[in-house]
Amino acid sequence: MKRLIIAVIFIAFSIILGVYSLTKTTRLCNNMIIRIESATKDNTEILENSSHEKRINFYNSLVSLNDIWEENSDFFYYFFNNDDIKTIETNIEKLPVHAKNGDLESTYLCLVECLEEFEYIKNSSSLELNNIF
Repeated sequence: MKRLIIAVIFIAFSIILGVYSLTKTTRLCNNMIIRIESATKDNTEILENSSHEKRINFYNSLVSLNDIWEENSDFFYYFFNNDDIKTIETNIEKLPVHAKNGDLESTYLCLVECLEEFEYIKNSSSLELNNIF
């Protein structure tokens, strides 16, 4: 009887942990995707019509994106392939540097690569038959 109770508790804990990780992954990925899409749009606007105030706001949004990543990166390292997460981390760390140097083309490329990685993580962590099998 003890073994059955322990097994049930272990299974329940595993299910709760799995559901928690999937919902948190989806929420974090959606948040980062929205912020990256907004930054990509801002980057395109700056390329077309450069103003000092827009560049400062853009730089601040990239620093904010980096801060959000720093708060949540440990979670991604626990649950996902470290190579994919390292790619995201490297690109997000480069963003403020590229923006500060005025290299908006490299900033755009880093944003697009981060966006693709987050969409891949979000799609691979959704509960679908092709992800299970």
